[in-house]
Amino acid sequence: MRWFVLLLLFFGAIINFADKSIVGLAAVPIMKEFNLSYTEWGLVGSSYYWLYPVTGIVGAAWADRFGVKKVLGYIMIIWTVLQFGVLAITSLPLLIIYRVLLGAFEGPYSPIAYSHADRWFPPKQRGLVNSIIVSGNTIGAMVIAPVLVSLITIFGWKVSFASLGVASLVWFFLFQFFTKESPVEVHKKVEKKKKEKLEKIKIKDFLLLLALPTALFTTLAYFSAYIFIVWNALWLPIYLIEAVKMPSAQMGYSIAVIGISAILIYMGVSLLSDYLFNKNQNWRISRVYVVSLSMILGALFYASVTVFQNPIWIIVALSLGKGLTFAILPIGPTIMINEMRERGSLMTSILTSTGNIAGIIVPIFIGYIVSLAGANKVVGHNYSILVMVALVLLFSILFGIFVKPSQKIEVTKQYDLPDNDDHVAN
Repeated sequence: MRWFVLLLLFFGAIINFADKSIVGLAAVPIMKEFNLSYTEWGLVGSSYYWLYPVTGIVGAAWADRFGVKKVLGYIMIIWTVLQFGVLAITSLPLLIIYRVLLGAFEGPYSPIAYSHADRWFPPKQRGLVNSIIVSGNTIGAMVIAPVLVSLITIFGWKVSFASLGVASLVWFFLFQFFTKESPVEVHKKVEKKKKEKLEKIKIKDFLLLLALPTALFTTLAYFSAYIFIVWNALWLPIYLIEAVKMPSAQMGYSIAVIGISAILIYMGVSLLSDYLFNKNQNWRISRVYVVSLSMILGALFYASVTVFQNPIWIIVALSLGKGLTFAILPIGPTIMINEMRERGSLMTSILTSTGNIAGIIVPIFIGYIVSLAGANKVVGHNYSILVMVALVLLFSILFGIFVKPSQKIEVTKQYDLPDNDDHVAN
């Protein structure tokens, strides 16, 4: 059961990020249809994140209180309705309204998925498990890019968006009817105790926890990595076409290569982190130092594309940069959940929602920088990359210096399944 749950969370992440990134793949036809400037396109990209951070926190808190299946069921149905609603979009205001609503209801997915997976797997596997969910993000955003580009080319961008609504509907039925809420038979008793804890939580204490170095700098490091998530989803296709001079078909395959390579890299980093944690039980060595060093190296690879303009090197560097920088994505939620396990979804929602603030700022910011460069778009793209690299370097170094996760032994044994894969929950 736990592996089937993980499989569905993985596919849900694919749908989540395909919904998020397909607009970037369709940037050229959308901008042409509505006659959009770079600044207006940045507004379209930013609008997805206007409510995302808030609804991410609220939705995750509801999942802690009312159950994952119920909350994810509601939001998946809404994804379906919104994607089919794209067929009615005829103007820029309607496009922006659609993106705002889609972002609002997709915000809770990632923190809920990380927290739900945390319930089903023991600590020594959680780096790998979270990296599998993150790989769903990458596949949805990049690996299936050639498929989405083909759909856009053949059927148009509206029909392609609607096809993702069909995927959401299928996922809804599989998750609702073939999974369970919890891996323990005493689920109802556990949930009752959880609700009691949730009702007694003090907001002041919770805010103080978030202000401590571990939560604060983990969140900032996640935020800096998320800047590149937004860039990859919205601006990478335009960068490859305008700066690297790739045709659309080659652009789609290049994005897929970058995505696949990155998955292998950050899953390898997660496996290394899990191995070290299982060996020494030291959070600083196995989680913090591994991620900090990985992010620093990743940022340097990203920076190299502004110096070496060879298309092959650009693909290699973007693959390494994405894979290494994104090491924080699977490990960050593990660190945050460890700080307050009874509020797992809420803790990860603080992390992901803060990261998604980048989605509000980055599209408009990059659009502004590229526009300032005028006809020399390569310079504009390079300047924007260097600014993002500087932020990743700053926050990854601070993360490595100040983050010191609680070295506590988990007491929520009801959620730790045996290592034996023959165990069947419930």
